[in-house]
Amino acid sequence: MFTTSRIILAFFLLFSSSARGESDLIGRIQDTAKSMVTVRTELTRLLPTTPPKMVTYYRTAAGIVIDASGIIVTNTHTIIDAPFVFVILQDGTKLPAQLIFASQDYDFSFLRVYPSRPLHQVRWADSSLANIADTIIAVGNSDFDNQTIMEGHIKGIVQNHSTMTNDFLELDLDLHHGDSGGPILDEQGRLLGMIMAKQESQPDTSIAIAANKIHQQYLQYKKSMP
Repeated sequence: MFTTSRIILAFFLLFSSSARGESDLIGRIQDTAKSMVTVRTELTRLLPTTPPKMVTYYRTAAGIVIDASGIIVTNTHTIIDAPFVFVILQDGTKLPAQLIFASQDYDFSFLRVYPSRPLHQVRWADSSLANIADTIIAVGNSDFDNQTIMEGHIKGIVQNHSTMTNDFLELDLDLHHGDSGGPILDEQGRLLGMIMAKQESQPDTSIAIAANKIHQQYLQYKKSMP
C-alpha cells in the first residue's frame, strides 16, 4: 500500500504501479489533481531605504476548481485582506482572481477567474458518508510547488449538532501551511474535504472542511446567479 510520508508524485506512481487496483486509484488521483491550482497573493510596498526600494511579498496556497468556467475554492485565511490575488493553472498560466463569495461560518471562499478554455473541475464525494478510520488521500502543494501525495485516515469527525451534518474531518496527517486549500480525496479519487489547518496542539493532526459544506454553498451560489 501507499506510504504515509510525504512523497513526490512521480515516486508515488513508481512505488504503486505493481498493483492493478492501486494503479486504478492512481489514475483517479491524477485526474483529480488536474483540478488543483496554486493561489497566490501579492502585496507590493515601498521600503524607506536609500534609495527607496519596491518589494513584492508573496503568499501561496492551493485551490480547487469546482466549476469548469473558472470558479475556484480556497481557504479564506490565505487570501484575506490581500490587495491582489492570482490563480496559477497547471500549465503555468497566471490569471487575476476576483473574490465572489466568502463563507461567514467556514474558512472557505470562492474565486472567479476567466480562463481561455474550460478548466478540469473536481468530482464530489458525499462527506456525510465519511467514517472514522476511513482511508483518505491528501494532495499537498507546499513542497516547492510540487504536488505531493499522502495517505492517511480520518481520526475524528466534528458534527454540527443542530443539523447533524459533518462539518470538519480530523486527519492523521502532518500537513503544512502551503497545503491549505488542497483536496482530501476518498478512495474513488473524489473530493471528500479541503485542507484547512494543521492542529498545532496535536502532532500529525490536521483539519479539513467537509466537502458537502462547500458543495452546498456552491449550489446555492449558482442558483443566485442570473
